[in-house]
Formats: sequence, C-alpha cells, structure tokens
Amino acid sequence: MRLYVLVASLLLAGCATSPQDCDLHAQDPSFLTKLSCSTSGGYRQKVDEQERQVLQSQRDNKIAQQNLADTQTREQASSQKLADEQTRLTAARSDLAQTLKKLKSGKANNQQRQQEIKQLEALQRQSAQANSTDDVAEIETKIADAKKRIAALEQANVSQ
Repeated sequence: MRLYVLVASLLLAGCATSPQDCDLHAQDPSFLTKLSCSTSGGYRQKVDEQERQVLQSQRDNKIAQQNLADTQTREQASSQKLADEQTRLTAARSDLAQTLKKLKSGKANNQQRQQEIKQLEALQRQSAQANSTDDVAEIETKIADAKKRIAALEQANVSQ
C-alpha cells in the first residue's frame, strides 16, 4: 500500500510541475522536481521551445543579412549614379568654359556677342549650384542652345 501511495504522490507531483519549472540549468533542483520534469515531459518541452527560438533567430539573422546586402547594393548604385552625374556636370562645365572662351576670343565685339557672353557667365554660375539630374540636364540643354546661337553669330560675321 505504501508503494501505491508513493507512486501516486510521484505522479501527482509530476502533474504539478509545469514546463516553466523545468529549467535545465537550475542550480540545485530537488529529486522530485527532476523526476517530475522527466516524467511529465517538461524537460522535452523546454528543449523544444529553445530549439524553436534558435531556429527563429537563425531565420531572423538570414533576413537581416539579406536586408544588409540589399542596402549595400542600393548604396553602390546610388554612389555610381552620383559619380555619373558629377562626370556629366564636369563635362558640361568644361564645354561651357570652352564655348565662353571661344566667344570671347572672337574678332567681332557687337552687342549680341556681349549678351551671349553674359548669358554664358550666368550659366557658369548656375552650373556651380547644380545638385540634381534635372539641373544637369537643364544646363546641358542651355549649353547646346547657346552653341547654336554662337554658331549662327559666327556664320553671320563670316557672311559680312
């Protein structure tokens, strides 16, 4: 009879232990707690829960690594785009300076030529403040227009 009471009390003790009470790293759990956790599956549940947490952490880590790689790719693309824009702007400024120099070195010094020089100097100042793709495109367009007007002026001067 005592054996039945002992077994019954152990079973009830096993039922009274929750998985949260079954800490694998507990300093000094009692014999009954260990037995209870073993028989009730509390240790197994605790291990399963920790394995799920590790797997979730691994998934989160992979997502974070992919996000980092995507961010680095976007940063490289932005850097390349900025470098391309700087190259375009430098080329436009160089073209503008050459056009202005050519215009100033011309023989005829009429009012139209002086007006073109002033416009090109204003465009040079504007190019120093360019900071977007639209600004660079606008400056390139204005330079092309100015070159056409200067060519027409030179043609008119040669004809005279």
